[in-house]
Amino acid sequence: MITKVKDFSLDRTLNSGQIFAFFNEDKKWYSFIDKPMEIRQEGDKLVYSGLSETSVKELLGLNDPIDDIKAEVDKDDFIDKAIHYSGSIRVVKSGIWPATLGFVLSIQSNVNLILRRIKAMSNYYGNEGEINGKVLKSFPSFEAIYEKGYDKLKQFNLGFRTRFVFSAAEYFYKNEISSDFTAEQIKGSLINIYGIGEKVLDCILLYGMHDLSSFPMDVWILRTLSLYYGNILGKAKSYKDKRKAMTDYFGRYAGYAQFFIYDYSRLNLIRSRI
Repeated sequence: MITKVKDFSLDRTLNSGQIFAFFNEDKKWYSFIDKPMEIRQEGDKLVYSGLSETSVKELLGLNDPIDDIKAEVDKDDFIDKAIHYSGSIRVVKSGIWPATLGFVLSIQSNVNLILRRIKAMSNYYGNEGEINGKVLKSFPSFEAIYEKGYDKLKQFNLGFRTRFVFSAAEYFYKNEISSDFTAEQIKGSLINIYGIGEKVLDCILLYGMHDLSSFPMDVWILRTLSLYYGNILGKAKSYKDKRKAMTDYFGRYAGYAQFFIYDYSRLNLIRSRI
């Protein structure tokens, strides 16, 4: 299938540290969560197999009113530069479990290591599928992780994250968590998982559930905020207070502001003076 796009980069979007269920080979992106899929960009067209146009638009944030979003969050000189630099990316909707596993693995880690670990886990836990002649292994499911047991998980050398991952798999296995839940219901459920705190929850809401009001803050974001948004943060000390200050400032699309800031600061190696 083919879908036309405007001011959009598939590579930038899928290679931006917000989703860990895709890999790139021969200028094509592959993923296998519910079923195998292949997608590539040719100029202003997306060419894809294994998913519908509705699904690809939902997955890649292509239904977002991006011009309105940019205009609404463009509140200062810094975010204006970030929008111009990173405006071709979109916030994805990867799903609750893929986002949970990815961002639990992200704790004190980096994107390349997360992807390597998920690939290794897919090779062990995943089912085999095929699309356009390409054999894929599926994203590691919580059912497979839980049913094979904690000791099997140790082989992936996840360190302290081993307990976090197994706790997440066990919780998803034993409890119903629906995409129809509100943000507060999801947070109220996932906070029961060992190792999950406010930052990981915000990542799951933004990148897993497409809650565009969420504003996760990692080391990169906090460095940038301390340097460019000190007047907005004021005397805020806690994570929650800093997040509230930024969401009050940027409004209902604060998640996009966060993503533009993250992408721009990470790729331009901005560092706080503090």
